[in-house]
Amino acid sequence: MTLSNGKVAIIGAGPSGLAAAKSALEEGLEPVLFEQIGHLGGQWNQGAPHSGVWAAMHTNTSAINTRFSDFPHKVGISLFPHHQEILQYLESYANHFNLLPYLRLHTRINNVARGPKGQYIVWSVNERQEQRAELFQHVIVASGRYNKPRYASLPGLAEFGGRVLHSFHYRNSADFAGQRVLVVGNSISGLEIASELGQNPTVRVLSSCRKPRYILRKQLYGRPTDCVAFTRAAVYTSRALAPAQVAEDLKQVILSTCGNPADFGAPRPHESLLQAGISMNDQYLDLAKQGRISARGGVAYFTADSVVFQDGQAEPIDAVILATGFDVNLPFLSQDIRDTLQAGTDHIDLYHHTFHPCLPNLAFIGMFPQTGPYFPVVELQARWITACWSGARPLPGREQMEAGLAEFRSFKQRRYETTLHEMATQLAADAGVAPSLERYPELARELLFGPLTPAQFRLEGHGALPGALADYLQCLEQIGSYAGLPLAEPQYQQLQQLLEALPQETTLHLLSKELETQAEPAL
Repeated sequence: MTLSNGKVAIIGAGPSGLAAAKSALEEGLEPVLFEQIGHLGGQWNQGAPHSGVWAAMHTNTSAINTRFSDFPHKVGISLFPHHQEILQYLESYANHFNLLPYLRLHTRINNVARGPKGQYIVWSVNERQEQRAELFQHVIVASGRYNKPRYASLPGLAEFGGRVLHSFHYRNSADFAGQRVLVVGNSISGLEIASELGQNPTVRVLSSCRKPRYILRKQLYGRPTDCVAFTRAAVYTSRALAPAQVAEDLKQVILSTCGNPADFGAPRPHESLLQAGISMNDQYLDLAKQGRISARGGVAYFTADSVVFQDGQAEPIDAVILATGFDVNLPFLSQDIRDTLQAGTDHIDLYHHTFHPCLPNLAFIGMFPQTGPYFPVVELQARWITACWSGARPLPGREQMEAGLAEFRSFKQRRYETTLHEMATQLAADAGVAPSLERYPELARELLFGPLTPAQFRLEGHGALPGALADYLQCLEQIGSYAGLPLAEPQYQQLQQLLEALPQETTLHLLSKELETQAEPAL
């Protein structure tokens, strides 16, 4: 067994793994970045066995949120980039920060187990089938959350004679030319695939959902939805109001800007947004209204050549695409580690989705379901982990982690997914990099109501950079938002509501005072 003392094993060279390797180098740690295929990029490397990207796929998150904190996109990138643009960005990131010398391509991890003195034994095999066992001081699991398709168990599907595939294996609409295709599921991928198929005039598209959702478009009020919905104000609102009230307010925003799916010929969602849930797509509702997509309810059962829906209607079909989600996939962890994590198909038990009190020197990045962009969050996780291991930040104590785990277990009983604003604000506080009003009073409005674009997490704290402010302001300008503007009336009303509901939140009161100062006319 090779001793790699002091080195950090990082499993996976997608966005999470690359951010972890770069952060490790910043902290004076030496990463060893394992990638099972011959190229970096993770999910963004179309054609890789662990990638579910299809040919025409674009991000559903904006460019200013689909990036890292200290590496802007090239000028002219699409507002919602094509997947090849994201892969090129990751390649440029790895080259710019000199990560390639630390990358072991064509190297699969077979097992990770506890070793002596809080270390871990990592067994790997390379493309020549040569096996190797190494002892690492630290291990980061960054292997991705969405690479093991979950196949729904639907009555009669095994007897259906047509083609059945998971959305993970969908590549383009031309593969279904002249066919009648049923897409099962109305998550984002389900809506996107149904919409792409619906724009092919030779394809007859049926879209089935067990639980109709409200559907957002990718832009609200002329800005990317992820820049409007995911803010610090949203965090405070979730603390101030009951979940049902937060959901009702959001539902009214969706109805006023995007409409009710029932108005477009799709099934009507439950009156409670908490019961219905939310999805996102720009074309789906319009295509449903045009008749290009036939939006239906849940599937009752399949026959050899047709589907029967729960309302009793039957339709002949040639193919079924299952957009039915993904399972957590960590086959390389020892059974002992999996048991400690209480690893299931939907979750693993972790403190702030990162550490476990009984597994020192082991950390996880991006292994949670989230609504909103992942890039800001996985980078914050990487910075927090490596800062703790270098001694630049205090590692949470065992009691603190145990309390956090109890809170997480309660959370997962109520909700499946977290959100960008919840994760980014929590992890920024953990890493000590949240920008403060005291230092940047002129950003008061944007710090509360503006997007959580990652550039702001380099303004201060550990890892602050001198060019971060200019980068952050440029991000705001890209979406037509400018620091120092007065509050709009709805924002003012929301702030007053938050002040009344959260009198103990000193940051809110500082923000309010600063915004009042900015609004005063010059003498």
